[in-house]
Amino acid sequence: MFILTSDSAVDLFRPDAEKLDVEIVPLTYTIGDVTVEDFAEDESEFKKFYDGLKGGSLPVTSQINPFTHCEFWEKVYAKRGAHDIVHLTLSSGLSKTYDSACQAADEFMTKHLDVHVYVVDSLGATQAETPILEKAIALRDSGANAADAAEELRNYAHRIHAYIIVDNLFHLKRGGRIGAAAAFIGTALGIKPIIIFNDKGQLCVYKKPLGWKKALKIVLDHIEQYCAESGKGKIWIAQADAKEKAEEAKAAIEKRFGSTVQIGWIGPVIGSHINSGTIGIVFDGGSRIDLDF
Repeated sequence: MFILTSDSAVDLFRPDAEKLDVEIVPLTYTIGDVTVEDFAEDESEFKKFYDGLKGGSLPVTSQINPFTHCEFWEKVYAKRGAHDIVHLTLSSGLSKTYDSACQAADEFMTKHLDVHVYVVDSLGATQAETPILEKAIALRDSGANAADAAEELRNYAHRIHAYIIVDNLFHLKRGGRIGAAAAFIGTALGIKPIIIFNDKGQLCVYKKPLGWKKALKIVLDHIEQYCAESGKGKIWIAQADAKEKAEEAKAAIEKRFGSTVQIGWIGPVIGSHINSGTIGIVFDGGSRIDLDF
């Protein structure tokens, strides 16, 4: 059995990580001159973060450097002993954290020849990582070896679709994904862009429907399209301080497909770039290569 580790972009609360036996290395975000580790005890910390965004705070996020990764695995090694490690990371299409983890893994294994660290690029973030995390836990608990588990997880990551319905265009403008004029006009018209992860784990603007209802219908239609062969299965909803929308989306999914639906938070690292009110809908839809955008 291997040890399962992840960076905090997976958005597990600390008690849940302990219960699931997942070791977490935190990313950080900075507001003003205060730097915060992104590993919360409960949702009250996330709520406080989004209240800050609404009040005008402009957080800046940082990747995890190789030294921090190595230091983290040294602590895991000291506590858990010589066991292989499978480590999940934030998408390489969003951050250099994956590259940093790979570099650190090589350095760590040079020092500890009795351990192999397998770094798995989730090709996603926040609740879009949850299906991969759940599969990783199942593989670990079934006694799978680390090498086989890592390979299966890498393949599985390409199957996970995430459709993100953005409520506020300001942070997309701030991140350079849309221009100032487009943000102003889009906000005035009530455009709710749908953003997806492509097969490289990069975020792409997919469609720009007018209004939340139309955006939700587009996503439900895509669940119908891409899940037709495998059934609807479990569906995950990510919410950035948008519980009412999340519950509305959950009810619509359950009514249309009869799926099991799990709602989770979008934490500060990703929330810094999309703002409150955002909803993500995640499902196993087969290869992302087939996406027609």
